[in-house]
Parts: sequence; C-alpha cells; structure tokens
Amino acid sequence: MPRAALTWIEPGASATLIWHGAAASQPGGGRLYVVSGPILEQPPASPYFILAAEEDGDFAVQLYRGQVTLPELRAFLSRCRITRGALVDDQQYVAAAEEVPVLAVLDDWRERPGPPALPYLDDIGAFMPASAPLYVTAEAHAAAQSEPEQFSTAWVCDECGEAEDAAVFFWTAHRGPLVRVCFLIHNDAGVWTCRLHPFEFAKETA
Repeated sequence: MPRAALTWIEPGASATLIWHGAAASQPGGGRLYVVSGPILEQPPASPYFILAAEEDGDFAVQLYRGQVTLPELRAFLSRCRITRGALVDDQQYVAAAEEVPVLAVLDDWRERPGPPALPYLDDIGAFMPASAPLYVTAEAHAAAQSEPEQFSTAWVCDECGEAEDAAVFFWTAHRGPLVRVCFLIHNDAGVWTCRLHPFEFAKETA
C-alpha cells in the first residue's frame, strides 16, 4: 500500500486529470510530463494532478457514452498516477514532485474513517459539499443506495444535453449504513476535476 502518499495528500483532495505524452526525469528528482490536454485557461487551484496516458484517450469517449463499467474504471485508474506538482512552461508540462498509482491510493483509503456525511437535497437534486452544489439525479442517487458498489453517470447538464459538455460520474460503495463516494469525476467541457473519497451519504432515505 502507498503509505508514503498519505504524507502529501489526504482523502477529499481534488485533482485535475491531465492527458500526457512523453515523460522524462528531471535533474534533482521528479519527472516532467508533456501535456496533451486539456487546454486550461489558467492553472487549477489544486496542486494535484491525475496523469493519464494519451493512448488511453478512448476511455473518455466511452465514459461520455455511459459505457464504462466499474472494472473498466479500475483498469483505467490502475494505469494512472496521482502527483503533486505544477504546470510549467506556459502549461506545456506537468512537473511532478511526488507521484504514486492512483488506484492503490483509492483502495488504501477505503479502510480509512469516513469522510463527511452529506444530505441529499431532493429539492435541487444535489449534494452541497462546498459553496456550490454537486448535482446528482434522483435516479443516480437511488441506484447508488441500492447497489453495493457501482460506477455510473450521476448527472448530465440539461441545458448542454451532452456528457462531454458537462457531467458528473461517480464510483460508490456501501459502508454500513452509509454510501461512500470513492471517486468522482466532474467534467466541464473536457476538464475533469476528480475528487478522491470526498463524502458519504445515507444508504436509506429518511
């Protein structure tokens, strides 16, 4: 288990997924990854990045079509790494200071005490983990309550109409009376903000 990872990242962290090309070691340590996408208007607030090889780009197509199963998500994540780093040289590269396999971190954190438990707000069809709502349809919420473990599309923007424009996807697993969100992808026009074990919610609706 990647215990060392837990010294520089904690459950609940957000990470921007970066598709990368070639990688090379840096003088003094760390690695430098060529950014293939997405194009960001400005550097993200979080210093964490999930690095996915550009050869895995078909995963995004299948995700937007709602065709990714939990085993397929795990297989994809097993090939990705999470890093603490920064975008450098006009955001052409990710300079990675520390990095570890992201799936190993997610699995390790499943044994950690639970993150915050949030209520589902039926009136707006969302959770409120911070200042902005995280939309999850009533159908996706109910499916997560009924399935012991699953990965699914949680929400697609009604105005946009397409998951590739704006959508939420989540991996959930039951833990006693609660449902743990193990991994969440919030897509905004191809920019994926990924959240690692961000929150839990009740398995039974009051």
